[in-house]
Amino acid sequence: MDFPHLTDLHIHSDNSPDGNNSVSHICETAVAKGMEVIAITDHCETDLYYQDNYDQSVTQSFFETRKAIAVFSSYMKVLCGIELGQAVHDLKTADMLLAKRPFDFVIASTHNVKGKRDFYYLDYSHEDIPNLLDRYFDELLETARWNGFDILGHITYPLRYIVGDHGIDVDMSPFREKIDEIFRVTIANGKGIEVNTSGLRQKIGRTLPDAEYVKRFRELGGEIITVGSDAHYAKDVGADVRKGLEIIYEAGFRHVNYFERRKPYRIELTK
Repeated sequence: MDFPHLTDLHIHSDNSPDGNNSVSHICETAVAKGMEVIAITDHCETDLYYQDNYDQSVTQSFFETRKAIAVFSSYMKVLCGIELGQAVHDLKTADMLLAKRPFDFVIASTHNVKGKRDFYYLDYSHEDIPNLLDRYFDELLETARWNGFDILGHITYPLRYIVGDHGIDVDMSPFREKIDEIFRVTIANGKGIEVNTSGLRQKIGRTLPDAEYVKRFRELGGEIITVGSDAHYAKDVGADVRKGLEIIYEAGFRHVNYFERRKPYRIELTK
């Protein structure tokens, strides 16, 4: 299946602590790959906003992306976004920084639960994994109810490390009802989820979330959905987005979304 309109709404520049290339280099690469819409969504971990100088890096990312919008507008659409981590850990800061700048697009992600480090760093031989995942989905539900975002990012994020990197099987059935409730709240609030293709480049070997959850989101009435590579290098911009679009299409969607000034727009999906 070939999709002529390629979008990537999850990209990190060197304004993210783990990003590696400039906004301009990312945009040049995206043009060369035939992308039509991209979003620069640099990290902002709300619980570490001042401690890790996100107040400065977010400003720099916003400035550089706004400049890129002007420079590359005749080639593709560039959107000014942010990946807001752990918003519910500090809602005052989250609300403040979103009110401060006119972002096009806000991804809400949970990279760690309260009192724990990022799932990337945890030693799972010393963790109660079912309890950890239960807490994670509780915080996702709290985030969904907060409703200050556009898209919930990579909702099966912990599995990237628990299953992918550490090879630990996880029974997800105990969390089915809670995930359904996250979806219901998200849908009722007019928000959506992303299909994050980074897992296809990693050991887990599947999107985050995978096709099962994308289909369930659609079954429950989900309408808003995006696809993103979660690229941290320019070379990964657009990586596997066609596969992500296939999953979205097979789940029953006939469109994918992008955002401008926080308003969703559709790009129709045709075979």
